[in-house]
Amino acid sequence: MKRTVLAASLLFALLSAAPALAQGCTQCRDNTAATPPATRTAYRHAIILMAGAGCGLFIATLVLLKRQS
Repeated sequence: MKRTVLAASLLFALLSAAPALAQGCTQCRDNTAATPPATRTAYRHAIILMAGAGCGLFIATLVLLKRQS
């Protein structure tokens, strides 16, 4: 029962998240707009990769701390 509630809460949180919008930094926006579409696509993939790596490290740390307690 507890796992079901936790899984449902996690699923709800993931599905109801607001879309992430750019900061609005004009220098970053101008520099990115001056690049070809392939470079912009590469930037988007790199952002996802960096976010995934950070989340992976965070989750791994939580798992290790949970095992020690």
